[in-house]
Amino acid sequence: MSRKILYNLESTEYEHEFDRKALEALKKTPGLDFLVKKFFEYSIEAIYRIQYTGSNIKVSKNSFSEVYNLLLEACNILNITKIPDLYIEFSPSINGFTTGVDNPLIVLTSGCIDLLSEDELVYTIGHELGHIKSGHVLYHTMAQVLPILGKGIGNLTLGLGEVVSSGIQIALYNWQRKSEFTADRAGLLACQNHYGAIGALMKIAGIPQRYYGKVTLNTFIEQAREFQDYDNEKINKIAKLISIMDDTHPWTIMRTYEILNWVENGEYKKILDNH
Repeated sequence: MSRKILYNLESTEYEHEFDRKALEALKKTPGLDFLVKKFFEYSIEAIYRIQYTGSNIKVSKNSFSEVYNLLLEACNILNITKIPDLYIEFSPSINGFTTGVDNPLIVLTSGCIDLLSEDELVYTIGHELGHIKSGHVLYHTMAQVLPILGKGIGNLTLGLGEVVSSGIQIALYNWQRKSEFTADRAGLLACQNHYGAIGALMKIAGIPQRYYGKVTLNTFIEQAREFQDYDNEKINKIAKLISIMDDTHPWTIMRTYEILNWVENGEYKKILDNH
């Protein structure tokens, strides 16, 4: 089935309310403006670009052309005119991330290429494109930097010691996790197959490769539906407590449920129909 191009799509059309509310809270956190200023003053974006472009293999029409064509298709679907660079990093795990504010680049692990179906891979690429389209990358990269500063750099280098020890780190991590819900919706809009999106999340959740095809999506979906029985207020409190952890993509089951809910409440189809 051919995928539909979503002409003039805006990120605000599919933005998740968790993302929006957490970002509003983040922007009110003391120290954020100072951190943003230092981020650009010390060219942290350039440092990350050098690191990833110097270590990983670039995807192009001449190398990994199938992956490159999927990137072009996903950009076209999501109304992204500036095609970001895409690199492959060797790792057997399934993961991807985006860095760079003015010139974003996407890095996918080799595990994504080896283990994901085409729909699952388009979902993963679309997810990363969603971070770019929504302007998430600046704060995501700052969230990557803060743990490094907290391990001993602090006041000796960038003058960020006080920021690292403040509530801004918790606010950044809390928002970063909530932003995944918006990016998940972008990924689904890109692949246009919610079973493909959920299949990718099931593999990310840790299903062993030898059980691919043996553990059904319906079993995973049933687990996601059971998750909705948890009290949302309690979940929010727990999320704040664990927001100091290093994991960048927690709550895989909750993410799956949010995708299911978005599909079943008709909002996903409405966007497809409107475009």
